[in-house]
Amino acid sequence: MMRLVKKLCTWKIIPVAWTAVTIFLLCIPGSAIPSAGVFATEGIDKVVHAILFGGIVLLWGFNQYFRRDEKQNWQRIIVVLTFFSVGLGIGLEFLQRYYIPNRSFDGIDIIADSAGAIVAAFYHWFVRVR
Repeated sequence: MMRLVKKLCTWKIIPVAWTAVTIFLLCIPGSAIPSAGVFATEGIDKVVHAILFGGIVLLWGFNQYFRRDEKQNWQRIIVVLTFFSVGLGIGLEFLQRYYIPNRSFDGIDIIADSAGAIVAAFYHWFVRVR
């Protein structure tokens, strides 16, 4: 399994695509988001936020880990990726508030974004690096 992850994540296209899809999904108008089926489940958007922003840290972390010869700055890289992911989440929430039709600012979304990024960072720090 880890060989597949290594093979996929050494290409920058995977983390770039994940980040681009995350930005796209958070910038589409609210009227384009389905409100039936799974999307009608209360709180599902928070889970989606955590997965999207955790995925940014997870995939970029794997990309940087597998592409680097020296791993001395590994923890610093993960911290930077986590701050980037959280900052992106905060920025996109304000973008939704002021510029995206039928979307609104939600502080709980920022918490979900941050939680996903932090969980992915802990995975890299405490599980993957060993």
